[in-house]
Amino acid sequence: MDRRQNYSLQPSESKEPLPLQAVYAVSDSTDNKWSNNADNQNVAEIKTGKRTMGRFMLLLFIMVSLIYSFILAQLVTTQYMYAYIRRDRFPNVSFSSNESKCEINITSQLFHDQQTVQKLAAQLNIYLDLAKGIPGTLSIFLYGSFSDRYGRKIILLIPFIANMLKCILITLGTYLNWNIYVFIIFSFIDGVGGGWVLAMSIVMSMVADITEPGKTRTFAIAMTELSLGFGLIIGGFTSGFIIRAKGFTYVLVISSCCSLVPILLLIFVQETLRKPKDDQRKSVAKLAVDIYVFYFRDISINGKRKIFLVCMVIYFLNIQAAIGSHGIETLYGLNSPFCWSSVEVGNYAAINHGLPFVTGMLLFRPLQWCLEETLIAVLAVLSNFTGMVLEALSYTTLMLFFVPVLSFARTMAVPVLRGVMSRLTPQDKQGSMFGGMAIVETFCSLFGGVASNAIYGETVDTFRGTAFLVLAAYLFLGFLLAILLHWFIRRLNKDKPMKGYSKT
Repeated sequence: MDRRQNYSLQPSESKEPLPLQAVYAVSDSTDNKWSNNADNQNVAEIKTGKRTMGRFMLLLFIMVSLIYSFILAQLVTTQYMYAYIRRDRFPNVSFSSNESKCEINITSQLFHDQQTVQKLAAQLNIYLDLAKGIPGTLSIFLYGSFSDRYGRKIILLIPFIANMLKCILITLGTYLNWNIYVFIIFSFIDGVGGGWVLAMSIVMSMVADITEPGKTRTFAIAMTELSLGFGLIIGGFTSGFIIRAKGFTYVLVISSCCSLVPILLLIFVQETLRKPKDDQRKSVAKLAVDIYVFYFRDISINGKRKIFLVCMVIYFLNIQAAIGSHGIETLYGLNSPFCWSSVEVGNYAAINHGLPFVTGMLLFRPLQWCLEETLIAVLAVLSNFTGMVLEALSYTTLMLFFVPVLSFARTMAVPVLRGVMSRLTPQDKQGSMFGGMAIVETFCSLFGGVASNAIYGETVDTFRGTAFLVLAAYLFLGFLLAILLHWFIRRLNKDKPMKGYSKT
């Protein structure tokens, strides 16, 4: 009725009122027209929402398959090389094919032999990290920008194929009992393809392509991060039982088969990048430095560059701690006083790395309602710090399994940082922005893994938790910087509120 009263039914060429029946006829016709338009718009929005959700869920399933394949291969490789080194270095020591003997008595010769194996395994981990990290950093630097030119989908195929080749070669190497140092080549192949880090970076860009800036995008990014958790949980829980029942090779066959799933499902993924016109496209040489230009010279983030800098440092410290701890936890559990079996190694990997993803998923949205997102980051880094300290000081299995309880919120920091940076980034620069974060993450996989294994190898026979204390120091610095980021964002919102935020 309000709409009918505000709308003139008088024809422009006549002053005479229309007959009453004509008034109702025109009025009803107009209302029906507007009603039909509104209904059509609602239907279109519903269809668009369902289509976006379908594309989002497909991406999540692809990433779960990729991470599951990666985790199976990583857990088996670490345990296999530990058993291989011990068998090769101490052939007279009896141990089963899938479980390594562990000595608790620190005065025995067997215990000292065990520490020698720990050091050699940590050294081999360093070689694997270098072989993957060096080419990985260079690859992501190129591929991250190329996804802005050639599209997300075609570039996403590169890490999928590299992961598949790595898994198949590791399976063959384990089955044929190749020299363990040949595995360095397999790690190099994965690095050339950018690894799961590149895949996650491109998927994050695709999520940014199909979502609006604001809390919705941050939540979607958090749910994408959750795919890591699901892959870790499933991979951790299943790997140990399969190793115990069937051996290393059987698990790697499963990993190789799962590595094919992302390649097959990519056929059904729609391209999300709106490609620029030919005359607007940049040269390949220019794309290679786009990431550098975006972070250090781009005028679109002038006045906000310090926020990007703080976010990237916090991101670096968090990823450094995550990758650094993940690289030594298997050796940590295999050593005394824990002396874990393959089942316990897998269970701990699933709980310690998977549980925080689940709690993060359940708590992220409620915390968004009652806290500013930067405060969620502060809470997450603090939670991670307390868990890392406990891990360093643990001397029983029960204490170690309390680590994920203390670090329940640690996975929420990264999606907040991604969301803040994505919100401040122009739509056509999302690939470069996420590519820069992927470079940091790959550098952490290089530096974090190498540093943690080096520290662990040098201190395992004095104080085995030293490497975890170093990682805890990183996180304490990240906690202080998260507080600074919160202050920066509040100050920015007072001047010009960010899209998706309300002034506080």
